[in-house]
Amino acid sequence: MNRIEIPDDYEDRLEAARRDAKRLPAGPVRDAVERALAAAPDRERYARAADLAERAQALTEELATRAFDGTDPGRVAWVRLDHLGRLVSLALSPTVDRLSNRAAADAVQAAWTGAEKSRSEHVLNLERAHPDLLAGRVPDRKGDELRDRIAARAGDRFAHTADDDLCSAEVDVEGRLTAFKFLVPNATLDTECEELSARAAAAVQAAQADAHDALAALLAPPAR
Repeated sequence: MNRIEIPDDYEDRLEAARRDAKRLPAGPVRDAVERALAAAPDRERYARAADLAERAQALTEELATRAFDGTDPGRVAWVRLDHLGRLVSLALSPTVDRLSNRAAADAVQAAWTGAEKSRSEHVLNLERAHPDLLAGRVPDRKGDELRDRIAARAGDRFAHTADDDLCSAEVDVEGRLTAFKFLVPNATLDTECEELSARAAAAVQAAQADAHDALAALLAPPAR
């Protein structure tokens, strides 16, 4: 971020502005000017705020480059998520043909759960390592309102089924996988694992795209 440089005579300018404000006629204009001057940060306060903002930006940029992996106990499925929980990749082992449709789908969901856990733990560790960033958080009424809107839609589900009904995926409004199924009998036997992986990933990503559109509409400012 570009830090605003405070001029060397900042304090002198503030004091001069306060003297000039007192010369204004009593009334709303003078009151507004004096309130603005009273709220002007001192040099040290600004420096602390700027340092926190720079650190927060650096952490955000670092987080955006991270990926989070998960697998199931049998190491049949591997899932990679980005920092927002969007699916980056989904891979199935060739041994998936030994499993039933349900067992293979359960492996996908277990791998997803593992990746989500890794993502959540990383964010939690960042919060523990930088408590002053959280303590310095400015009350954000609009942000709180947006979180309330999302929470109110927590029960919404967005599902996508492959065109040939090979598999289906369902996610919540934030894109978290809530259900996954292979629908065609013997899907794990009759479909090569690479194709099965690609089709499963496509179903999840399509469901997440629908959820993303709904979330974007939910967070959009109301029309005037």
